Amino acid sequence: MVIHAAAAGDLSHDPPRGDPSSPPARAGWALFDTRVATGHLAGTSTAAAAKTRNGRDVRVSLRRVATPPACSCVQLSTDDKLSKDPSVVAADGDLLLLHMVVAVKGIFTKKFPHNFFVYKADLESPTLLSLPPPPSDWKAQPGATGIARKGSEFVVANLRTRADVVVEVEVAVVWLYRPSSGTDQWETKQLAMPYAPREGIVEVFWHTDTLFSSRGFICWVDFHRGIIYCDVFSPDLELGFVRFPGIEMWRGDRGSPNMNRAVSICRGHLKFVDIDDGRFRSSGSDDDVDFISDSDDEGCFCRDDNYDGCTIRTWTLRLPEFEWEEEAVLRLTDLSSLPSYQDSPLPRAVPILPIVDMEEDSILHFIVNGPGFYDKAWMVTVDMKNKSLVQYALYENPIETKDCSNYDLSNVFLEIPFVSTLLFR
Repeated sequence: MVIHAAAAGDLSHDPPRGDPSSPPARAGWALFDTRVATGHLAGTSTAAAAKTRNGRDVRVSLRRVATPPACSCVQLSTDDKLSKDPSVVAADGDLLLLHMVVAVKGIFTKKFPHNFFVYKADLESPTLLSLPPPPSDWKAQPGATGIARKGSEFVVANLRTRADVVVEVEVAVVWLYRPSSGTDQWETKQLAMPYAPREGIVEVFWHTDTLFSSRGFICWVDFHRGIIYCDVFSPDLELGFVRFPGIEMWRGDRGSPNMNRAVSICRGHLKFVDIDDGRFRSSGSDDDVDFISDSDDEGCFCRDDNYDGCTIRTWTLRLPEFEWEEEAVLRLTDLSSLPSYQDSPLPRAVPILPIVDMEEDSILHFIVNGPGFYDKAWMVTVDMKNKSLVQYALYENPIETKDCSNYDLSNVFLEIPFVSTLLFR
């Protein structure tokens, strides 16, 4: 990745895309593509092995570790038959939680076993642990499964909400795997939802868009409501809730709210980011995507961007009050009017997928796309406090370089979220 510094104009280089022989960058944090590359693993010091639920071999390694905002990625090889592509569903420190589904002859596809692995991405002594299969009544989404660590211990937990038809309220079912329990089995807990009518949880509308972990807590995020959090190391589990600031409780078409919003930890502080283009306002439009056809990109999709009215806002959660404090507001028109932006090749488009820098306060990263589906995407870094463009670079797709029609995807962003983690402490 060639990075263009907006102020100084210097260039720096990351390891080549997908080159397992490249020495890993020792960034404090890493930004992982949730897709996992599959195929034969070359000899690498970060490889670790385990068994699938079918008893077949599986090996995992770090295919690429890059300095953010460049993407890192994981590679997996197995002699088992994959029914669903593997993915990175969560991370805490150097522990990555991987999920995949393998085929089993003679049973229905929807009954294929879920495989979870905990990969310790240690450069000197990596390990891969295969978790026991979830309970037979496990009907949750893998993407709502998180991992939290405390010292040398870890807990894996999944949150699923459902309506109780008897009392007509929403309840939470939490599945946990705690190695320290010594049972090598998942536990099932039914917990009360943290109802708070004034805070926004009043109806059966919860949907986990993403999750993250911090200090033994797993936090499940609904970008149209807020955060449900739980100390998964506590013997008495209890769910708490904190509502996001400055947003409406949206009930329309969900679309992809994680393309507009982000929440993450930076230096021990919880940050929330909202790219407000009016899409999730009652005065805005539900239709964020239009189908267009032109001579350059026939039959591509294009966002209906409200660029001139778009603002980026950041908040920090103040503790112990559990109150959000607005930190910065940046209008896109102010950003694009900067000489450094006007002199760049960056398109004038609403950025998507905000990323909180885990080490530098006030720094955000975004993806900026061209109007066509196959247009190149840019990773843009902005200083919210100083309202300045820090740097930009072409986004590098670490997994795919061509699609089935042989279109070049090397710099095409496919709107797949990332997982951030403090890989090296």
